[in-house]
Amino acid sequence: MLKKICDVLYRRCVGATRYSVAGFRAALTKEEAFRLELAGLAVLVLVLLVVPWPLWKKFLLTGSYLLILIVELLNSAIEDVCDLVSSEYSELIKNAKDKGSMAVLMALFCNVLLLIALVLL
Repeated sequence: MLKKICDVLYRRCVGATRYSVAGFRAALTKEEAFRLELAGLAVLVLVLLVVPWPLWKKFLLTGSYLLILIVELLNSAIEDVCDLVSSEYSELIKNAKDKGSMAVLMALFCNVLLLIALVLL
């Protein structure tokens, strides 16, 4: 029984990892905004390597920036589904895409606010 549970968990983890890697590749090849934000993460990590901050500040800022990437991926997924549903203009689809874009902008603002707070601390 335990072996069967372990086999199922292993298969699910492997499958989920494959889907995640495929999603990362799709975002990397098809989403310019994601590539730019990923480059921003690379720059942030390089800068944080030389900034004399405590480790907790570096982890907090990096984690906050990862949330931007998460929101961008969700926004891209919303846009993909909207494009699949209809290629014609729709106010509802426009609103859905605009809300996803606003979510990304809010994540960016949160990161900037966190950066300001960490500099002032």
